[in-house]
Amino acid sequence: MKTLDADVIVVGGGVAGLACGKCLHEGSVPFLILEASGRIGGRLKTDPVEGFLLDHGFQVLQTAYPEAQRTLNYRSLDLRPFAPGAVVRLRGRFYRVADPLRGPRFALDTLFAPVGTLGDKMRVLRLVRRLCRMNADDLFRQREYSALDFLRREGFSERIIEAFFKPFFGGVCLDPEIHASSRVLQYVFWILAHGDAALPSQGIDSIPAQLASQMPEGCIRTHMRVKKIDAGQLVLENGEKLTCRAVVVATEGPEAARILGIGKPSGSRGVCCLYYAASEPPIQDKLIVLNGEGTGPISNLSVVSNVAPAYAPPGQALVAVTVVTVPDDCQEDPETLESAVRNQLRDWYGQQTRRWRLLKTYRIRHGLPLQRPPTPDPTRVDPRVRRGIYVCGEYRSVPSIQWAMLSGRRAAEAYMKDSGMKQTTDDARH
Repeated sequence: MKTLDADVIVVGGGVAGLACGKCLHEGSVPFLILEASGRIGGRLKTDPVEGFLLDHGFQVLQTAYPEAQRTLNYRSLDLRPFAPGAVVRLRGRFYRVADPLRGPRFALDTLFAPVGTLGDKMRVLRLVRRLCRMNADDLFRQREYSALDFLRREGFSERIIEAFFKPFFGGVCLDPEIHASSRVLQYVFWILAHGDAALPSQGIDSIPAQLASQMPEGCIRTHMRVKKIDAGQLVLENGEKLTCRAVVVATEGPEAARILGIGKPSGSRGVCCLYYAASEPPIQDKLIVLNGEGTGPISNLSVVSNVAPAYAPPGQALVAVTVVTVPDDCQEDPETLESAVRNQLRDWYGQQTRRWRLLKTYRIRHGLPLQRPPTPDPTRVDPRVRRGIYVCGEYRSVPSIQWAMLSGRRAAEAYMKDSGMKQTTDDARH
């Protein structure tokens, strides 16, 4: 009988695959992780460019994610938090808004900002308080609507929906019309109420790097694209064959469908991120700037170096601009998109933006999977596809680092349970 290359082969070196590998290693299960590209991390990648650190799209780690708390060493990541709240561009001006319980210094700004009515602001406070009394698991067992319908049912005015919820939640889910699940919306508010949005000081790819550092040498192989999976065997694009007892597919949805020969997932949303070098930051706050006006390509903006200074060389600022909805005339023309973004930046911050230097534009075609109802309960998704085949990844539940990590661990634990192995890990609150 041929010697197995590993008990378990994990296809995909993103966060889900790495979390799966980490759990298998802790359970003393021999494994290999195969990554098709030249480096691990999936979407969590960082490029050094002229002394700047450019993440592949604007991304943050929510420190309240239970699985991240369970899996990651926050101290080693040297997390740098954003201030709680946001700056909203509305009626040609900028207004600071925040949850008064977490951002009391912005309480008066929030009270007088024309981002919604006084009743709207009270409804936000009541909603957050109500959610904080709930267990996070329970949020995914409530009656489900689209986020837009949920907000209207809660009594929010169209003014605050257009000026705040669409740019904020639309940016989180890459869904500017906020048709995503009301469960996801409530979970986002629950997470924000319990922790910070933060950046690892040396780039978002510090997260997969930390996971990989806890695994045996040689267990991760890059440039290894899988062509197909047979019973107990993987065939690579280069013709090489690897044998194992089980396979965990931890790729993006379209790639998982190709490898497994199953129906395509429901789809995904893309996003563009443009990074600019500036001699000085346009704002001093550690807050994200939301486009509450609903015009122009910019969805949100952040001076990343205000939050994590190592993202920019001394004496310079790094500005990240996110475009969720790319205008039709910019779809295949990055120069036209950059021109439209720069025009809007000049409208917001004046002539200083003429001196900003474009460092790089990232066009991410599969930014996040669609999240319209019905949304599966991510705490109950079964990773088993068929005997010896498991699947993990956020596209099967709810997109986030939290659910990617949890799904990876669940796939590893399912294999160990099916193999009759004793498990010592205990589950975390989700």
